[in-house]
Amino acid sequence: MQQKFTQASDFRQERDFGQKISATFEFMGSHWRPLGKCLAYFVLPATLLTGLAVGVLQAQTNWGGLTEDIRYGNSMVSSGSIWLPLLAQLISHALLGATLYGYVRTRMELPATETVTPALVGQHIRQFAPRLLGLGLLMTLVVMIGFFLLAIPGFYLGIALSLAWPVLVFEEAGLGQSLRRSIHLTGGHWWATLGLLLVMLILISLLGIIFQIPQYAAMVGRMLHWSLLTSDPVMISAGVLSTIGQTLLYVPLELALAFQYFNLVEKKDGLGLRQLIDGLGATAAPTPQNATFRPDEEGEY
Repeated sequence: MQQKFTQASDFRQERDFGQKISATFEFMGSHWRPLGKCLAYFVLPATLLTGLAVGVLQAQTNWGGLTEDIRYGNSMVSSGSIWLPLLAQLISHALLGATLYGYVRTRMELPATETVTPALVGQHIRQFAPRLLGLGLLMTLVVMIGFFLLAIPGFYLGIALSLAWPVLVFEEAGLGQSLRRSIHLTGGHWWATLGLLLVMLILISLLGIIFQIPQYAAMVGRMLHWSLLTSDPVMISAGVLSTIGQTLLYVPLELALAFQYFNLVEKKDGLGLRQLIDGLGATAAPTPQNATFRPDEEGEY
């Protein structure tokens, strides 16, 4: 079966709502092997560390006495121990975004016959992962300020800024420019972007229940003092499995945002169409291979 999405024109297309979702899963199905290798190289180690941090935090939390701890200000939040898992999750998410978008960008730049390798994607990860992390923190701050001032601006900004990561990677924009460009692209298409995010988040939530089962079981066992589920190794293992599953579920969400980015760029800028027109005539005309139909053949009379 021939691999799909092997050149820039395959990505830079206008797509309706259903086509963006189908393109997301078609891309995953076509590129799962090389993309999975890149995720294993660059995202899995950070996700394992994040899972360990989450598992250790859960193992150290006395769920049966959590109400008393919160009442007297002695909860895990006040101790500051929650910040390490949060920071680890932000780093893992930034690596995930850099890997996915770095893979797509590499695929768009390579000839269709060449395979994307972790070494090629790693060049983009080194370039964009720190910037994506900084942009993610900036976006969180902007949205929080919007919610603090009034809930509606915060909710609007959360959707309007959702394409900032693809903008940063595919256009090599700065942090502020990425935010402004995302707002520009989603202008007039805010509801379509919201609908796409809602559908993908619903799918993620439904599938995420499967990965949350070990974590919930461990938490219930700790609260009910079931010795089988109260050991630290069980809590840590549940945290690791849950974190890995939740991280992998963000893959279709981020890819759907990438296809929404390409869709809106085509609607507003027509970049892919211009590139296709510029490429016309760039290759040599094919040479006839059948001597019967050669242009210099006079034939028989």
